[in-house]
Amino acid sequence: MIPRNKNCLGRSPVQQRGVALGIVVWFIAGMALLVSGIIAEARIDTRMAQIHYFRAQAAAAGDGAINLALAEQEGMRASGQPGADRLQNYQIGPRSVEVRMIPAGVFVNISSEDLQGLRLLFNEAASQAQRQGIFWEGSPSALAAAVIEFRDGVGGRRGGTFHSPEDLLRVPGVTRGVYEAVRSYITVGDLAGGFQGDDQTVESRLNELTAAMIGDGPTVRGPTQHAAKSLRIDAIVKIGDKEWLRRRWATLDEGGYSMLPWRFVRTEAARPVVKGG
Repeated sequence: MIPRNKNCLGRSPVQQRGVALGIVVWFIAGMALLVSGIIAEARIDTRMAQIHYFRAQAAAAGDGAINLALAEQEGMRASGQPGADRLQNYQIGPRSVEVRMIPAGVFVNISSEDLQGLRLLFNEAASQAQRQGIFWEGSPSALAAAVIEFRDGVGGRRGGTFHSPEDLLRVPGVTRGVYEAVRSYITVGDLAGGFQGDDQTVESRLNELTAAMIGDGPTVRGPTQHAAKSLRIDAIVKIGDKEWLRRRWATLDEGGYSMLPWRFVRTEAARPVVKGG
């Protein structure tokens, strides 16, 4: 009889069962990771779909309320009345929308403002950023000087042009945090429509705009100026657990393909409201 050699026969049945069990455990663990990844991705996709859905609702309700506000304002202007308040509320389907119509001349025009005015702008924005928890980098004086250098050019270099508020991000030293802090206070030449407001100082206009961001103050609670041919119109609508902002710039002149006595020259995507801007 040939003697048995365990080394030749390989692992024992107990060892084989242990190896098989380990393989099964690893397989289950791998499947669990795969399933959890699919669930996490599905949750992200669901949240993204919800955000897009909310944004579409905010845009639709905001646009409807903005057009109603302009129609009411133009109707009063046409009949010789002093104008509607710049702060109005409308019911668009199930949504309540607050509309704020602000003359473009109240904003700080970064296409033409001088160094002192820009310094006041960035100083106010820095204070707002600190209160809102927005990251701020750079001194107001340095940022104001950087805007002047970019716009006017230095050392024979040709200056840059601000076609939209976002162009401020092209200025060296202006971070996303800085832009988010100033975006509700600024305009550019094309949006200002040539109307530069009255004799108010930059500081007083900034104070009025700060109040307007929360729906208060003379800028939004007084009769709309007939002289203001260009307006920035903010529509605030609550959807879900957040307030959303739909922002459009309009000029009160007929033109384009519309038969209406106004036209929109800029439209910003609806976005969740950051308090103060």
